[in-house]
Amino acid sequence: MSNTPATPILPTTANHPKLALPLTPNPLPLYNHAMILAGIDEAGYGPLLGPLVVGCCAFELHPDPGEDLPCLWKRLRRVASKSRDRKGAKIHINDSKLVYSTATGLKELERAVLTLAATIGITSEELPGFLERVAPGAWPQIKLHPWYRAFDGEKFPIEHHPVAIRMLANSLSAEMQRVSTRCVHLSAKVLPEKQLNRLLQHTHNKSSVLFSLAATHLDHLLGHFGQQQLVIFCDRQGSREHYGRLLRLMFEDWALEIRLEADGVSEYGLTRSGHTVRLIFAEKAEAQCLPVAVASMLCKYLREALMRRFNAYWRSLLPTLKPTAGYYTDGMRFLKEIDEKRRQLAIPDSHLIRQR
Repeated sequence: MSNTPATPILPTTANHPKLALPLTPNPLPLYNHAMILAGIDEAGYGPLLGPLVVGCCAFELHPDPGEDLPCLWKRLRRVASKSRDRKGAKIHINDSKLVYSTATGLKELERAVLTLAATIGITSEELPGFLERVAPGAWPQIKLHPWYRAFDGEKFPIEHHPVAIRMLANSLSAEMQRVSTRCVHLSAKVLPEKQLNRLLQHTHNKSSVLFSLAATHLDHLLGHFGQQQLVIFCDRQGSREHYGRLLRLMFEDWALEIRLEADGVSEYGLTRSGHTVRLIFAEKAEAQCLPVAVASMLCKYLREALMRRFNAYWRSLLPTLKPTAGYYTDGMRFLKEIDEKRRQLAIPDSHLIRQR
Protein backbone atom coordinates (compact mmCIF):
# COMPACT_ATOMS: atom_id res chain seq x y z
CA MET A 1 0.00 0.00 0.00
CA SER A 2 1.23 3.48 -0.79
CA ASN A 3 2.11 5.70 2.18
CA THR A 4 1.11 8.80 0.24
CA PRO A 5 -2.41 9.89 1.14
CA ALA A 6 -4.67 10.13 -1.88
CA THR A 7 -7.65 12.37 -2.21
CA PRO A 8 -10.52 10.35 -0.74
CA ILE A 9 -13.91 9.72 -2.22
CA LEU A 10 -16.14 12.58 -1.17
CA PRO A 11 -19.17 11.37 0.79
CA THR A 12 -21.85 12.81 -1.45
CA THR A 13 -24.96 11.03 -2.67
CA ALA A 14 -24.51 12.59 -6.09
CA ASN A 15 -21.08 11.06 -6.69
CA HIS A 16 -21.43 7.87 -4.68
CA PRO A 17 -25.07 7.09 -3.89
CA LYS A 18 -24.26 3.58 -2.65
CA LEU A 19 -22.09 5.02 0.12
CA ALA A 20 -24.74 7.38 1.47
CA LEU A 21 -26.41 6.61 4.78
CA PRO A 22 -30.19 7.02 4.89
CA LEU A 23 -31.45 10.18 6.54
CA THR A 24 -33.74 9.08 9.33
CA PRO A 25 -35.57 11.44 11.69
CA ASN A 26 -33.34 12.82 14.41
CA PRO A 27 -34.48 11.35 17.75
CA LEU A 28 -35.95 14.00 20.06
CA PRO A 29 -33.45 15.02 22.75
CA LEU A 30 -33.99 13.53 26.18
CA TYR A 31 -33.50 16.95 27.71
CA ASN A 32 -31.96 20.35 27.02
CA HIS A 33 -28.18 20.59 26.57
CA ALA A 34 -27.85 16.84 25.95
CA MET A 35 -24.50 15.56 24.71
CA ILE A 36 -24.15 13.16 21.80
CA LEU A 37 -21.08 10.96 22.28
CA ALA A 38 -20.31 9.03 19.11
CA GLY A 39 -17.66 6.57 17.97
CA ILE A 40 -16.43 5.21 14.62
CA ASP A 41 -14.25 2.15 14.04
CA GLU A 42 -13.55 -0.58 11.47
CA ALA A 43 -12.96 -4.30 11.10
CA GLY A 44 -11.34 -6.04 8.16
CA TYR A 45 -8.91 -3.33 7.07
CA GLY A 46 -5.94 -5.69 6.80
CA PRO A 47 -7.26 -9.01 5.41
CA LEU A 48 -6.83 -10.43 1.92
CA LEU A 49 -10.31 -12.00 1.88
CA GLY A 50 -13.72 -10.97 3.12
CA PRO A 51 -15.48 -7.62 3.56
CA LEU A 52 -14.33 -4.31 5.00
CA VAL A 53 -16.76 -2.96 7.60
CA VAL A 54 -16.82 0.54 9.13
CA GLY A 55 -19.27 1.12 11.97
CA CYS A 56 -20.70 3.97 14.00
CA CYS A 57 -22.45 4.20 17.36
CA ALA A 58 -23.83 7.22 19.20
CA PHE A 59 -25.29 7.72 22.68
CA GLU A 60 -27.28 10.64 24.03
CA LEU A 61 -26.67 11.59 27.66
CA HIS A 62 -26.47 14.50 30.04
CA PRO A 63 -22.94 15.09 31.39
CA ASP A 64 -22.52 15.56 35.11
CA PRO A 65 -21.41 19.04 36.24
CA GLY A 66 -17.77 19.59 35.34
CA GLU A 67 -17.60 16.37 33.33
CA ASP A 68 -15.70 16.89 30.07
CA LEU A 69 -16.02 13.47 28.45
CA PRO A 70 -18.43 11.17 30.31
CA CYS A 71 -17.34 7.56 30.83
CA LEU A 72 -20.20 5.36 29.68
CA TRP A 73 -18.59 2.28 31.20
CA LYS A 74 -18.91 3.98 34.59
CA ARG A 75 -22.42 5.21 33.90
CA LEU A 76 -23.63 1.79 32.68
CA ARG A 77 -21.55 -0.27 35.13
CA ARG A 78 -24.62 -2.17 36.41
CA VAL A 79 -25.30 -3.64 32.95
CA ALA A 80 -22.03 -3.34 30.96
CA SER A 81 -18.43 -4.16 31.70
CA LYS A 82 -15.03 -3.88 30.01
CA SER A 83 -14.32 -7.45 31.11
CA ARG A 84 -16.33 -10.64 30.73
CA ASP A 85 -19.01 -11.10 33.39
CA ARG A 86 -18.90 -14.74 34.46
CA LYS A 87 -22.42 -14.51 35.89
CA GLY A 88 -23.79 -13.25 32.58
CA ALA A 89 -25.62 -10.31 34.14
CA LYS A 90 -23.65 -7.70 32.16
CA ILE A 91 -22.82 -7.35 28.50
CA HIS A 92 -19.13 -7.30 27.60
CA ILE A 93 -18.18 -4.08 25.76
CA ASN A 94 -14.58 -3.49 24.76
CA ASP A 95 -12.28 -3.55 21.76
CA SER A 96 -13.64 -6.37 19.59
CA LYS A 97 -10.24 -8.09 19.66
CA LEU A 98 -10.69 -8.50 23.44
CA VAL A 99 -14.31 -9.66 23.25
CA TYR A 100 -13.95 -12.08 20.32
CA SER A 101 -11.45 -14.86 19.75
CA THR A 102 -11.45 -18.00 17.64
CA ALA A 103 -11.29 -19.98 20.88
CA THR A 104 -14.35 -18.42 22.54
CA GLY A 105 -16.30 -17.80 19.34
CA LEU A 106 -19.02 -15.25 18.67
CA LYS A 107 -21.06 -15.73 21.83
CA GLU A 108 -19.90 -12.68 23.85
CA LEU A 109 -19.69 -10.45 20.78
CA GLU A 110 -23.15 -11.39 19.53
CA ARG A 111 -24.74 -11.02 22.95
CA ALA A 112 -23.58 -7.43 23.35
CA VAL A 113 -24.18 -6.29 19.76
CA LEU A 114 -27.67 -7.76 19.39
CA THR A 115 -28.74 -6.65 22.87
CA LEU A 116 -27.74 -3.04 22.25
CA ALA A 117 -29.26 -3.12 18.75
CA ALA A 118 -32.55 -4.40 20.19
CA THR A 119 -32.79 -1.38 22.51
CA ILE A 120 -33.28 0.82 19.43
CA GLY A 121 -35.57 -1.61 17.62
CA ILE A 122 -33.00 -3.31 15.37
CA THR A 123 -33.95 -6.99 15.40
CA SER A 124 -34.28 -9.76 12.85
CA GLU A 125 -34.58 -13.52 12.58
CA GLU A 126 -32.08 -13.74 9.73
CA LEU A 127 -28.69 -12.26 8.93
CA PRO A 128 -29.76 -10.39 5.75
CA GLY A 129 -32.61 -8.79 7.67
CA PHE A 130 -30.27 -7.63 10.42
CA LEU A 131 -27.85 -6.31 7.81
CA GLU A 132 -30.59 -4.33 6.11
CA ARG A 133 -31.54 -2.72 9.42
CA VAL A 134 -28.03 -1.83 10.56
CA ALA A 135 -26.36 -1.42 7.14
CA PRO A 136 -29.09 -0.29 4.73
CA GLY A 137 -28.30 -1.00 1.10
CA ALA A 138 -25.45 -3.40 1.85
CA TRP A 139 -27.20 -6.70 1.17
CA PRO A 140 -27.83 -6.25 -2.59
CA GLN A 141 -24.05 -5.88 -3.10
CA ILE A 142 -23.14 -8.68 -0.68
CA LYS A 143 -25.48 -11.24 -2.23
CA LEU A 144 -23.76 -10.85 -5.62
CA HIS A 145 -21.01 -13.01 -4.09
CA PRO A 146 -22.19 -16.66 -3.98
CA TRP A 147 -20.10 -17.38 -0.86
CA TYR A 148 -22.28 -15.06 1.24
CA ARG A 149 -25.49 -17.00 0.68
CA ALA A 150 -27.10 -18.86 3.58
CA PHE A 151 -25.87 -22.38 4.26
CA ASP A 152 -27.86 -25.44 5.35
CA GLY A 153 -28.63 -25.35 9.04
CA GLU A 154 -27.84 -21.65 9.46
CA LYS A 155 -29.67 -19.86 12.25
CA PHE A 156 -29.80 -16.29 13.48
CA PRO A 157 -28.93 -15.25 16.10
CA ILE A 158 -25.95 -17.54 15.69
CA GLU A 159 -25.14 -18.42 19.33
CA HIS A 160 -28.13 -17.12 21.32
CA HIS A 161 -31.87 -17.54 21.55
CA PRO A 162 -33.85 -14.45 20.50
CA VAL A 163 -35.86 -14.51 23.75
CA ALA A 164 -32.67 -14.25 25.82
CA ILE A 165 -31.55 -11.25 23.75
CA ARG A 166 -34.92 -9.53 24.21
CA MET A 167 -34.88 -10.07 27.98
CA LEU A 168 -31.37 -8.66 28.29
CA ALA A 169 -32.30 -5.74 26.04
CA ASN A 170 -35.24 -4.93 28.34
CA SER A 171 -32.89 -4.82 31.33
CA LEU A 172 -30.39 -2.67 29.45
CA SER A 173 -33.13 -0.27 28.32
CA ALA A 174 -34.44 0.09 31.86
CA GLU A 175 -30.99 0.88 33.24
CA MET A 176 -30.21 3.35 30.47
CA GLN A 177 -33.49 5.11 31.19
CA ARG A 178 -32.62 5.22 34.91
CA VAL A 179 -29.31 6.97 34.20
CA SER A 180 -30.79 9.22 31.45
CA THR A 181 -28.71 7.66 28.70
CA ARG A 182 -29.76 6.04 25.44
CA CYS A 183 -28.29 4.70 22.23
CA VAL A 184 -29.54 6.87 19.35
CA HIS A 185 -27.58 5.53 16.39
CA LEU A 186 -26.02 2.22 15.36
CA SER A 187 -24.98 1.62 11.76
CA ALA A 188 -22.32 0.16 9.50
CA LYS A 189 -20.98 0.34 5.98
CA VAL A 190 -20.15 -3.11 4.60
CA LEU A 191 -18.02 -3.38 1.46
CA PRO A 192 -17.66 -6.89 -0.01
CA GLU A 193 -14.65 -7.70 -2.18
CA LYS A 194 -16.01 -6.72 -5.59
CA GLN A 195 -17.27 -3.33 -4.43
CA LEU A 196 -14.13 -2.65 -2.40
CA ASN A 197 -11.88 -3.41 -5.37
CA ARG A 198 -13.91 -1.06 -7.54
CA LEU A 199 -13.29 1.78 -5.07
CA LEU A 200 -9.60 0.90 -4.80
CA GLN A 201 -9.28 1.29 -8.56
CA HIS A 202 -10.35 4.93 -8.19
CA THR A 203 -8.08 5.87 -5.28
CA HIS A 204 -5.19 3.37 -5.49
CA ASN A 205 -4.96 3.84 -1.74
CA LYS A 206 -6.71 1.71 0.88
CA SER A 207 -6.53 4.34 3.62
CA SER A 208 -8.43 6.76 1.37
CA VAL A 209 -11.25 4.25 0.95
CA LEU A 210 -11.32 3.71 4.71
CA PHE A 211 -11.49 7.44 5.39
CA SER A 212 -14.23 7.96 2.81
CA LEU A 213 -16.35 5.34 4.59
CA ALA A 214 -15.70 6.93 7.96
CA ALA A 215 -16.65 10.27 6.39
CA THR A 216 -20.12 8.96 5.47
CA HIS A 217 -20.65 8.33 9.18
CA LEU A 218 -19.25 11.76 10.07
CA ASP A 219 -21.60 13.34 7.53
CA HIS A 220 -24.57 11.51 9.04
CA LEU A 221 -23.64 12.54 12.58
CA LEU A 222 -23.13 16.18 11.59
CA GLY A 223 -26.42 16.24 9.70
CA HIS A 224 -28.43 14.71 12.52
CA PHE A 225 -26.71 15.89 15.67
CA GLY A 226 -24.55 18.84 14.63
CA GLN A 227 -26.86 21.31 16.40
CA GLN A 228 -26.34 19.53 19.72
CA GLN A 229 -23.27 19.11 21.91
CA LEU A 230 -21.65 16.52 19.65
CA VAL A 231 -18.36 14.77 20.39
CA ILE A 232 -17.07 12.20 17.88
CA PHE A 233 -14.25 9.77 18.63
CA CYS A 234 -12.66 7.95 15.69
CA ASP A 235 -10.07 5.23 15.82
CA ARG A 236 -6.98 6.22 13.85
CA GLN A 237 -7.64 5.82 10.11
CA GLY A 238 -4.95 3.50 8.72
CA SER A 239 -1.56 5.24 8.96
CA ARG A 240 -2.97 8.79 8.90
CA GLU A 241 -1.87 11.29 11.55
CA HIS A 242 -3.22 14.55 10.07
CA TYR A 243 -6.85 15.01 9.04
CA GLY A 244 -7.26 18.77 8.65
CA ARG A 245 -6.90 18.91 4.86
CA LEU A 246 -9.39 16.10 4.33
CA LEU A 247 -11.91 17.59 6.73
CA ARG A 248 -11.72 20.93 4.89
CA LEU A 249 -12.35 19.17 1.58
CA MET A 250 -15.27 17.13 2.84
CA PHE A 251 -17.01 19.59 5.15
CA GLU A 252 -16.33 22.93 3.49
CA ASP A 253 -19.51 24.49 4.95
CA TRP A 254 -18.06 24.00 8.45
CA ALA A 255 -15.28 26.20 9.84
CA LEU A 256 -12.33 24.03 10.89
CA GLU A 257 -10.09 24.56 13.91
CA ILE A 258 -7.03 22.34 14.32
CA ARG A 259 -6.72 21.97 18.09
CA LEU A 260 -4.08 19.27 18.36
CA GLU A 261 -2.03 17.06 16.04
CA ALA A 262 0.36 14.92 18.04
CA ASP A 263 1.59 11.33 18.20
CA GLY A 264 -1.38 9.10 18.87
CA VAL A 265 -4.09 11.78 18.92
CA SER A 266 -5.47 14.57 16.74
CA GLU A 267 -8.35 16.86 17.70
CA TYR A 268 -10.41 19.28 15.62
CA GLY A 269 -13.34 21.64 16.04
CA LEU A 270 -16.00 21.99 13.33
CA THR A 271 -18.21 25.08 13.70
CA ARG A 272 -21.34 26.16 11.88
CA SER A 273 -24.20 28.48 12.88
CA GLY A 274 -22.73 28.92 16.35
CA HIS A 275 -22.50 25.19 17.07
CA THR A 276 -19.11 23.48 17.47
CA VAL A 277 -18.53 19.76 17.05
CA ARG A 278 -15.52 18.18 18.73
CA LEU A 279 -13.78 15.55 16.59
CA ILE A 280 -11.01 13.34 18.00
CA PHE A 281 -8.89 10.76 16.16
CA ALA A 282 -6.97 8.59 18.60
CA GLU A 283 -4.99 5.37 18.73
CA LYS A 284 -6.72 2.68 20.79
CA ALA A 285 -9.89 4.78 20.89
CA GLU A 286 -11.86 1.62 21.73
CA ALA A 287 -10.36 1.65 25.22
CA GLN A 288 -11.17 5.33 25.77
CA CYS A 289 -14.73 5.67 24.47
CA LEU A 290 -17.51 3.09 24.80
CA PRO A 291 -19.28 4.07 21.54
CA VAL A 292 -16.03 3.36 19.64
CA ALA A 293 -15.85 -0.06 21.31
CA VAL A 294 -19.47 -0.73 20.26
CA ALA A 295 -18.67 0.33 16.68
CA SER A 296 -15.65 -2.00 16.73
CA MET A 297 -17.79 -4.88 17.98
CA LEU A 298 -20.56 -4.28 15.45
CA CYS A 299 -18.04 -4.33 12.60
CA LYS A 300 -16.35 -7.47 13.87
CA TYR A 301 -19.66 -9.23 14.38
CA LEU A 302 -20.90 -8.48 10.87
CA ARG A 303 -17.58 -9.50 9.31
CA GLU A 304 -17.40 -12.76 11.28
CA ALA A 305 -21.02 -13.63 10.50
CA LEU A 306 -20.28 -13.17 6.80
CA MET A 307 -17.01 -15.12 7.04
CA ARG A 308 -18.98 -18.04 8.51
CA ARG A 309 -21.00 -18.08 5.28
CA PHE A 310 -17.80 -17.63 3.25
CA ASN A 311 -16.16 -20.68 4.80
CA ALA A 312 -19.35 -22.78 4.69
CA TYR A 313 -19.65 -22.14 0.95
CA TRP A 314 -16.11 -23.24 0.14
CA ARG A 315 -16.30 -26.23 2.49
CA SER A 316 -19.48 -27.34 0.72
CA LEU A 317 -17.31 -27.62 -2.39
CA LEU A 318 -14.15 -28.85 -0.67
CA PRO A 319 -15.19 -30.66 2.56
CA THR A 320 -11.65 -31.10 3.91
CA LEU A 321 -10.78 -27.40 3.48
CA LYS A 322 -9.61 -25.65 6.62
CA PRO A 323 -11.56 -22.40 7.28
CA THR A 324 -9.82 -19.04 7.12
CA ALA A 325 -10.23 -15.68 8.83
CA GLY A 326 -9.00 -14.06 5.61
CA TYR A 327 -5.74 -12.50 6.84
CA TYR A 328 -2.81 -12.44 4.45
CA THR A 329 -0.71 -15.49 5.32
CA ASP A 330 -3.59 -17.86 5.91
CA GLY A 331 -5.53 -16.23 3.09
CA MET A 332 -2.75 -17.14 0.66
CA ARG A 333 -2.89 -20.74 1.94
CA PHE A 334 -6.65 -20.75 1.45
CA LEU A 335 -6.41 -19.36 -2.09
CA LYS A 336 -3.87 -22.00 -3.03
CA GLU A 337 -6.14 -24.78 -1.76
CA ILE A 338 -9.24 -23.50 -3.61
CA ASP A 339 -7.36 -22.51 -6.77
CA GLU A 340 -8.47 -25.41 -8.96
CA LYS A 341 -12.11 -25.20 -7.85
CA ARG A 342 -12.14 -21.42 -8.26
CA ARG A 343 -10.92 -21.72 -11.83
CA GLN A 344 -13.54 -24.34 -12.58
CA LEU A 345 -16.17 -21.90 -11.35
CA ALA A 346 -14.59 -19.04 -13.38
CA ILE A 347 -14.52 -16.68 -10.40
CA PRO A 348 -12.51 -13.54 -11.29
CA ASP A 349 -9.77 -12.42 -8.92
CA SER A 350 -11.47 -9.02 -8.58
CA HIS A 351 -14.59 -10.65 -7.10
CA LEU A 352 -12.75 -12.65 -4.46
CA ILE A 353 -9.28 -11.27 -3.70
CA ARG A 354 -8.84 -7.77 -2.32
CA GLN A 355 -6.38 -5.67 -4.29
CA ARG A 356 -4.84 -4.15 -1.15
